[in-house]
Amino acid sequence: MPRHAFPGTLPEHVRFNELAGSASATEPPLDIVFTPVPRLRQRRTGWTEDRQRGFIAALTRCGSVWAAARHVGMTPRSAWRLCDAPGAEEFVRAWDEALDIGMARMCSDSLERAIAGNFVPVYRRGKLVRVEHRRNDALAIALMAGRGRIGDDHRRTALSRRAHRLDLAALDTARVEQKRRIAEADVAFRAEVDRLIEKVRLGCEPRIRTL
Repeated sequence: MPRHAFPGTLPEHVRFNELAGSASATEPPLDIVFTPVPRLRQRRTGWTEDRQRGFIAALTRCGSVWAAARHVGMTPRSAWRLCDAPGAEEFVRAWDEALDIGMARMCSDSLERAIAGNFVPVYRRGKLVRVEHRRNDALAIALMAGRGRIGDDHRRTALSRRAHRLDLAALDTARVEQKRRIAEADVAFRAEVDRLIEKVRLGCEPRIRTL
């Protein structure tokens, strides 16, 4: 019997994909209203408006950028690059809101599994010998003590990342402008020095007396 035949034994990335792909039976999918990022080229395999909305909807279910991006057939790196595109303000706001909802949902799900327990298959020499029902008291205590918020405390939000990238772009522009001004000032200084040297040289030439 395969390991994944019992509830609660799915790997995290598989469980994330299931949460991202299907809404809960008791909780309707949350619809976050936002304006999609305008794209200069409408590519069928790119970040279309439907993919952007699907990504945000999946993010509210799983709280994982990796799983949400994979759910719509894209990569997490391309999702982060989309945050830096012009006109992505509404998208990054929806991103942060969806991630907060998804992380809260995952924390609630983890607490429920920690308290109620799950079935864990026990194998010996590659054979299933029994199935045990286990509870994770340490996880439940950690979640109730507030340690589950550590991921939210240390994560970098899409909005702050976009602001940081914009600040870096502005800093690069300012540095280029500063270098240009320094180069212009250096050229003007050298021209002035050459002019003064030429003036002194002409003033020091001996005058020829008329005979």
